[in-house]
Order: sequence, then C-alpha cells, then structure tokens
Amino acid sequence: MGVFSFEQNRQYAVRTEVLALITLVEYGDHEQKHNALKQLTVIAYPLVTAEKISEEERIKDMQTELQHFKDSF
Repeated sequence: MGVFSFEQNRQYAVRTEVLALITLVEYGDHEQKHNALKQLTVIAYPLVTAEKISEEERIKDMQTELQHFKDSF
C-alpha cells in the first residue's frame, strides 16, 4: 500500500505543477510564459528531453576533447 500511496502523491504533485504552469502560460508575462512552456515540454516529452541533454553533453565532451587536442600542439 505504501508504494501505491507514493505513486498517487507523485501523480498529484505533477498534476498540481502542470496546472500551475498552465496558469502561468495563460496569465504570466512573456518570460513566465516562455519558461512555463519549456517546463511543460519537459513534462510532456521526458524521453526527448533526456536525449537532448545527452546530446548536449556529448557535444560538450567533443568540444573539450578538441580543445585538449589543440592545446597539445
């Protein structure tokens, strides 16, 4: 029963966050709307977001390796 309650609480917290973000999209200023839409995208597409983060980390790693290569000359 404890796991079920935990999952219910987590879903309730996500639902509350989504409702708050939707409110910001509707009534917030330009920056708040932009940030709320970004966060809603993260919630709606977690795998795409994870892949994007992974890709960004790979790019940073490649840039670091390239810099080390340049520094070695």
